[in-house]
Amino acid sequence: MTPPELRNLLADSLAVWGVAGRITVSGAGVVVAAAGHELRILPAERPLRWWLERPGQRRPYPGTVGLLRGLRNALGAGDGQPVRLRVSPAAGA
Repeated sequence: MTPPELRNLLADSLAVWGVAGRITVSGAGVVVAAAGHELRILPAERPLRWWLERPGQRRPYPGTVGLLRGLRNALGAGDGQPVRLRVSPAAGA
């Protein structure tokens, strides 16, 4: 996944979570400024896939789903309540 593709995924995620924010591509990574936080997401070497950096903390994530969960938690989106989203084909598809 390229940084622009990740930026688009994160923009959609913020919209689903109801969090206003700004997402920019910066170098090889992506910067998320939302909910009073500025977080940086950087690509990592295998077996890791992503690093999520915030002041005083750098956490590894092996996959995109884990990264989204970590980002949601870091932003305080959902107030700790699990968010369930079901993706299915449109009716009649």
